[in-house]
Amino acid sequence: MSIISVNGSAYTSEVLRKAILAAEKDIKPIELVVLRGDRYQMITLDYHGGLRYPSLHRVDGTPPRFDDILAPSKSPLPAM
Repeated sequence: MSIISVNGSAYTSEVLRKAILAAEKDIKPIELVVLRGDRYQMITLDYHGGLRYPSLHRVDGTPPRFDDILAPSKSPLPAM
């Protein structure tokens, strides 16, 4: 799926960002035109919560998996 337009303007990340910010002060939903396969579709997003940035938080009592993933390798590098 590809976003074609946001509120009637050609899609760019900046146009989408501005639409999300404007929706905080407006009751109208954000309107997207998307291309799904060979079909265009109008989608309305009734969202007025502004920009959001995801973050990860470990659940208490679970192992720290990212520590394992980001730790240096314990095996030596192969010789060239």
